[in-house]
Amino acid sequence: MHIFFFLKSLFAAPTFEAGERVNLVRRGTIERTDGYVVGQTAEGVLVEWPRAGSSFVDASELSVIG
Repeated sequence: MHIFFFLKSLFAAPTFEAGERVNLVRRGTIERTDGYVVGQTAEGVLVEWPRAGSSFVDASELSVIG
């Protein structure tokens, strides 16, 4: 049973907390930087970008800024 949960976690979409700083990475290239997560739904993550407004993006295309 533990193996099932482990395998399921490998394919789960990442989750983000509101207020986390993120970068948008597509095909190995950083397209937008220093965004703030506003919220997350099943359709994607709403991110507020400086000087570019807000947009919904796929959770797998975001990386957290440490």
